[in-house]
Amino acid sequence: ASNEALFEALTKDFTANGFNVKHLIRTIVTSATYQLSSEPNATNQHDDKYYSKYVVKRLPAEVILDAMSQVTGRPSRFDGYPAGTRAMQLPAVRVKSEFLDVFGRPSRIICDVGERSQEPSIAQALHVINGETLNGKLRAPGSNAGLFLKLGLSDARIVEQIFLSAFSRFPTAEEKLRLTSALKQAREQGGTPEARLLARREALEDLLWVLLSSKEFLFNS
Repeated sequence: ASNEALFEALTKDFTANGFNVKHLIRTIVTSATYQLSSEPNATNQHDDKYYSKYVVKRLPAEVILDAMSQVTGRPSRFDGYPAGTRAMQLPAVRVKSEFLDVFGRPSRIICDVGERSQEPSIAQALHVINGETLNGKLRAPGSNAGLFLKLGLSDARIVEQIFLSAFSRFPTAEEKLRLTSALKQAREQGGTPEARLLARREALEDLLWVLLSSKEFLFNS
């Protein structure tokens, strides 16, 4: 532990409460340290060791893949496992997934958190830009992009729904104006009704891709 006194205090509290794991988790997540903002100030902007602020880090590979599945409405498929199985539920690392491997899934050869890679790489960027995992989910029949059109949702409602799903927040006024304008432009393109519908579908896929490849989505801040 980096703080032996804190570790000892948590140990005593854990044992005093009957080894209640839920109590331990509640104690940690309601602490001031756990709830620190990642926004730096003049005194801690270079501190990445003593927990004076939250240190921004990329989400684990399994979390990213499951989140992409949830936002797009298209679950991942894993050979030998039932449809709808989440990456977080996979019991073994031998399950084939290029996406999980590229984003640092550990081999579980040793029991150490350091085995998992959190470092960004060119391979990860290329996988998000033109890899089949994300783009396949966006283009797939029955994805949320198609569902929004089928339900006849307004551009403003679609933008709000996507932001809530991807970021757990509403878009700012500027974000909402810029994105609804882009969707409106796609909707008002000339051509046949089928062509306009296709153009709007592609605009929605592009919007989802932008959000799911953003730092706000991929990093826990």
